[in-house]
Amino acid sequence: MAEPPTDWRPLLGRKVSVRYALRGDPEHPFSEAIGMLGSVEGEGKDAAITIFTKRGESVRMRAADVLAAKVFPPAPG
Repeated sequence: MAEPPTDWRPLLGRKVSVRYALRGDPEHPFSEAIGMLGSVEGEGKDAAITIFTKRGESVRMRAADVLAAKVFPPAPG
């Protein structure tokens, strides 16, 4: 995985894979979400991003907690 983007807004609607830090769980320090980037609220590291998985779940995290990210190419038309 690559470094997380500094601006998430241009990636809205794209498929992403994100590894992010979990707070308050020393046994499981991070998790991963794969799905469509559905929303970005705020700016920069203070932004909150939401990813919608193919199972219909939404995963919300702070951009500052993202440790690594991969942006998939757009699906062929």
